[in-house]
Amino acid sequence: MTIQKCQAILSEIRRRQGTDHPVLQVKLANGVVRGRLSRADTDCPQMRNPQSPFGVIELEQLGLGREATTLVQIASIPEDGLADPLAN
Repeated sequence: MTIQKCQAILSEIRRRQGTDHPVLQVKLANGVVRGRLSRADTDCPQMRNPQSPFGVIELEQLGLGREATTLVQIASIPEDGLADPLAN
């Protein structure tokens, strides 16, 4: 997945959930990761190359307290790997 594609999907999910920090589901080669988006390299105003796959998204574990975070490389997310788990 490219930064540009990731940004487009995140924008749609943010709009649907009404927050800058939506709950995401990310399919990877070795499983599925779920969590709340805490930051994404796609939000950087000076993206060097929007077609680049190099960048990360950071997901916080869901729960009342601040738990460990998971860093996911955008390059390791397949084209259909980023989803809104709250969508019907």
